[in-house]
Amino acid sequence: MVKDFQLRFFSSIFLFFALFLFFSKNNVIFLFIIQVFLSFSLWEFFRLKNFKDSLKEQEKKKINLLLSRHKINNLDFFIIFKVNLLLLLFFQFSHYILIFCILIFFFVYICLILKFDFEKYIGLVYCSAPFFILVILRNDNNYENFLFFIFFFTILTDVFSYLSGNIIKGKKILPSVSAGKTFSGTIGGILIPCIISFFIFINSEDIYLVIFSSIFFSIIVQLGDLLISYFKRLCNVKDSSNLIPGHGGVLDRLDGLFLLTMVIFILKLLNFKFFFII
Repeated sequence: MVKDFQLRFFSSIFLFFALFLFFSKNNVIFLFIIQVFLSFSLWEFFRLKNFKDSLKEQEKKKINLLLSRHKINNLDFFIIFKVNLLLLLFFQFSHYILIFCILIFFFVYICLILKFDFEKYIGLVYCSAPFFILVILRNDNNYENFLFFIFFFTILTDVFSYLSGNIIKGKKILPSVSAGKTFSGTIGGILIPCIISFFIFINSEDIYLVIFSSIFFSIIVQLGDLLISYFKRLCNVKDSSNLIPGHGGVLDRLDGLFLLTMVIFILKLLNFKFFFII
């Protein structure tokens, strides 16, 4: 456990630096880093999906070795390129209604190309949506607050879920979906971020909002983790790739962040009162 934690820690330093670039006020840097993460997320998803489709049942035991050599096809590269191009257009123009119509047309077009492969289509939307949301939020006055909270809360939940689960151990919560997730880890990943939020925002006018929101957001992060874990389990793999030593791939690290970003954006559209926005 100690060696694994050390490897995760040093890899996290590089990962934190990369994520820090999302705060950059330089548009070139912002677009570069967001497209890097978007591209790797889609690349990992397409590899997993294509690998899952190509495997025979008797080959699944060799999955980790075979996945490391598995490549995506030209159509997948084309889709990744198109999504990145669309993200550039989305960032460049402020007429979001027009861009939204283009998005709808694009995904219908992609759906036709994919021949209505529902699983691949949903994965494409799920892995792309958070990055388009961040582009929208960037034009908001509270963008840095939203981004900091999303990163901060996702990291808190992941770290304390990992530490609580490995230190306390105990019964697995969903062994058929995530072999490493325990009840102790789940509870630790909910309670500790809630306690930290409580002390940070102890002077908040509505401390109950802080508590219940923290619990809700932590649950969302862990549900996001379970969603990606479930997909990986369908593919019989432990990690989405080996891009980040000790962590796996981009999807392994951003799984909870994806769902949290989408939920926060939906709540923002509903004029939810976020306790971290003053």
